[in-house]
Amino acid sequence: MSDALPSPGDGPRNASATAPEDVVLLQITRATLQEAMEWLRQGLEFLTIAYVVGLCVFLLGMEWWGERFWLFSLLNYGPIQTCLLPLAVLVPVCLLFRPRLVLWHLVAAFLLIFCYMKFRWSWWVPAYHSSEVKVVTFNYGESNRAQFLSFLRAENPDLLIMQDARGRAADLVKIFPGMNAVDLDQFAFLSKFPIQNAALVESVKSQGEVVAARYEVMIQGRTVAVYSVHLPTPRQQLSRFLGGRRILGDLVGHRSRQPAYGNYREYVDDRMRLAQGLAKVLAGEKLPMIVGGDFNTPDHGYIYHLFAGEMADAFSHAGRGWGLTFPGSTHNPISFFGPWLRIDYLFAGHGWHVNECRPEPGQKSQHKAVFARFEPQPLS
Repeated sequence: MSDALPSPGDGPRNASATAPEDVVLLQITRATLQEAMEWLRQGLEFLTIAYVVGLCVFLLGMEWWGERFWLFSLLNYGPIQTCLLPLAVLVPVCLLFRPRLVLWHLVAAFLLIFCYMKFRWSWWVPAYHSSEVKVVTFNYGESNRAQFLSFLRAENPDLLIMQDARGRAADLVKIFPGMNAVDLDQFAFLSKFPIQNAALVESVKSQGEVVAARYEVMIQGRTVAVYSVHLPTPRQQLSRFLGGRRILGDLVGHRSRQPAYGNYREYVDDRMRLAQGLAKVLAGEKLPMIVGGDFNTPDHGYIYHLFAGEMADAFSHAGRGWGLTFPGSTHNPISFFGPWLRIDYLFAGHGWHVNECRPEPGQKSQHKAVFARFEPQPLS
């Protein structure tokens, strides 16, 4: 006999028998996905908190500990915008799964770009007064001469303080006649006012080389001390440390065969001693004082605060924007193809008020010149 045909009720009965298994599987899958999503959200929250807290601690260490810790002394010269790179991953993921966390990312970026990088909000510039003294400082080496001369003609400074400019004062007098000029070693100085005295600061040297010159200028009936500073560049030591093969040895203090410094920590300690010696000389100056130069020191860290703690950083008091001066010519996308350091400064000692300060425009020079207007104040 032929097989019996299935009854009409067999199909629905079999379907109803498998349906509970499908429902259970779906529920398990849904629960697993929900648990995974919760773990993802918690993970993103943890990463965001760790990033924001870690960034704040790191920036505080860079600002106030600086060269006293070898790692900070290295990172102080790099583009600080690198710290924002983790946000390139965190922000898109958080937008998908935890959008509110992006607010903390924005806060972190704001703290770095506008607070740590010291963006200046002073948009109002006082009108020029006839009693003001206009000053320009500039590292002449590896510069764009045409851009610099154009800047000088536009600003017409009363004092021109230059470093790495051996013999340039005599040349510039031919271009700007009527100014008094002095060449001392690598330092060139031009002044519309009478120069009464000029000498190298022999008490502070780096490996036998002077790092500053002092001038006495008669300005509006009173003698003013003007200092030109050029602290040594860390370029060689940074290149040696980052690109050499003795990195671990430097960190633990092993000596190398390099005659100048046995290891990187020794170099940093010597640099701090050099800055302390110069800061002591400047703190002991009795005359009204203006200081300008290439300090080869970013505006963060222990060494910067040695000087900014005793004198008024002209750009900090009367600048606009970030005031970055180095390197003027760069192809670095992290710094948006512009400079990322402020290492060229004008400082005001006692007897002066700063009305304006700004770097040279353009990006075709290794260093940017810095211009400032100083107004004399009554001496107490």
